[in-house]
Amino acid sequence: MLKEAREKAFLIEKEAYEKGFEQGEKDGRELGQKRQEVVIQQMRNVLLEIERQRKDFRQVYENEVLTLLLGIGKRIFRQEVLVCEGLITTVLQEALQYVTDRGRVIVRLHPGDYQNLLAHPGQIPFSLDEKDGIKMVEDPSITRGGCLLETSFGDVDATFEGQFDEIVSQIRQQMKGAERDPGR
Repeated sequence: MLKEAREKAFLIEKEAYEKGFEQGEKDGRELGQKRQEVVIQQMRNVLLEIERQRKDFRQVYENEVLTLLLGIGKRIFRQEVLVCEGLITTVLQEALQYVTDRGRVIVRLHPGDYQNLLAHPGQIPFSLDEKDGIKMVEDPSITRGGCLLETSFGDVDATFEGQFDEIVSQIRQQMKGAERDPGR
């Protein structure tokens, strides 16, 4: 009987040990899983912060690089305008395409371009006869290589600054489009 009682006690102890061990394993797995979930969430947060900082970094330096490149481009373009005296003829031809009524057009030109065109009337893409409705005038506020056409329907800005601002505007629109659709 004593032997039987010992065996029964041993079995009860063994069963309790096994249940306790299983419960400990289960509790350990649950605790490990909870810790793992916390670590995974912390890693997600770190990755989200890295991505946010990468975007901020890109945006800040992308704008700075664009500003630098546009400044360089502006200087090169201005230098090209000074070297290429015939450029005003092309600019005038393109600007005149936007004039719907040539009944009264005042073409404002840099004094250097004005004098150059007067010296080379064959380069002027319109008649100098004022009865044809187009009149050239000197305007020192106009940058060399550009012009401003004043018409009864509004102005056509073909100034250096106006053209450059349009280019910058288009570049910035493209950049904003690329930010919204990074797969492009």
